[in-house]
Amino acid sequence: MIQRKWDSNEVQKALSLNDKNNYSFTGISINTKELKKNNLFLPLKGKNYDGHKFINEAFKKGAKLSLSSKKEYRKYNLDKHKKKIILVNDPLTSLHHFAKYSRSTVKGKLLAITGSLGKTSVKEAIHFILKGKNKVQSSTGNFNNLIGMPINLVNFKKKMDINILELGMNKKGEIKKLSNICKPNIGLITKISNAHIGNFNSLKDIVKAKAEIFSGIQKDGVAIINANDPYHSFLKNVALKSGIKNIINFGYSKNCEVRLINFKYKNLTSCKVFLEVLGKKTSFNLKNLGHHWIENSLAIASVLSALDKDVNYYLKKLFNFVAVKGRGKILNIKYKNKKIVFIDDTYNSSPESLKLSINFLNHLGNKRRKICVLGDMYELGKFSKKYHLQMQHILKQNKITNVYTIGKEMKNLFSALPSSVECNHSENLDELFLNLKDNIKKNDIILFKASRAIQLDKVIKKFL
Repeated sequence: MIQRKWDSNEVQKALSLNDKNNYSFTGISINTKELKKNNLFLPLKGKNYDGHKFINEAFKKGAKLSLSSKKEYRKYNLDKHKKKIILVNDPLTSLHHFAKYSRSTVKGKLLAITGSLGKTSVKEAIHFILKGKNKVQSSTGNFNNLIGMPINLVNFKKKMDINILELGMNKKGEIKKLSNICKPNIGLITKISNAHIGNFNSLKDIVKAKAEIFSGIQKDGVAIINANDPYHSFLKNVALKSGIKNIINFGYSKNCEVRLINFKYKNLTSCKVFLEVLGKKTSFNLKNLGHHWIENSLAIASVLSALDKDVNYYLKKLFNFVAVKGRGKILNIKYKNKKIVFIDDTYNSSPESLKLSINFLNHLGNKRRKICVLGDMYELGKFSKKYHLQMQHILKQNKITNVYTIGKEMKNLFSALPSSVECNHSENLDELFLNLKDNIKKNDIILFKASRAIQLDKVIKKFL
């Protein structure tokens, strides 16, 4: 993670302190396991943890300073560190104040990305293609919630050309807070689906929560919206009501500023994509396959246009971008003298993303056997059984007749599949590996997809 230097004057401004001490530190950390020398340690408190317990450990590991709430300062008897502790009412609120101040000092354009699908992949791809000719910084991993995004922003360097942040959420109101902290110049919604629907009552509620990104976009800013989303008109109206005049729509319609003309797959190696961007036609090759990557490229082209970059030049750089681990990366492996293709989509899963992945699998390699290895989709709440059972229709539509399942919810799917489908359910990862390895055939194409907590990537590692 980027480490920015802070001095006492900036801290006083950020936290509205009347502190005459002189000090400095480099970077902020909330975890003593990841803390670096000269960091400021920021102890967060939750229902089942209290970072104040680790202040002593933080100093032993080289922390320069630490925040502490006034209440916990007394509770944990931290007087011995008095000269190294900055007292505040609430460390999390202070983190947000740090982030707001940091935003006021960060130069260049700030792009904020939200959506149910594609946030991290699009962020990483944009960073990759721009970094050669521009000073670019982006958030680390998927640190995108009310803690992770502010930490990234606090650690952002001041003098950059382009700054990229992810905004994530689990409930209503969170993206509004994040957007008003980071004040984006450009706000992108990649694609909205029923991921995390367990925390909401309907897909419309998720759409409303994602639309909160528009609340913090600056007056001369740009909103980028996926016209393929069924709630596109609603999102566009929210953007307009938020005072955003510059809107870029991407999708398949001829009315889109950035639209897909066509695409052509070249076996399992690449895909050529043809776009029209603000009336100008362009084409480029993608090494990352799948319809979701074609849609991602439309979002990326829209961002390039909003940044007033040479769209044709930068899109061609996408060919050298390698998909983030666990997010649809294609692995050509050899196991016991059998050449096999794995699609590693083990980082996360939701009904919409699983549907897209199965559809992609179906269109790969004519006459080759296709296998789905599926684990539970989390955060679906009361809708969980319904969405897991729906996958039997998706499998049938895509003519997938070999399925391996793992997890309590996927067992419902296993039980519902017809006898025409060769299906095997495993109770644990070791059992899954044993079942799979004995049945793999030469030239098989195997999709691995599940929510991260299932740890399906461990099965892939056993084959490598």
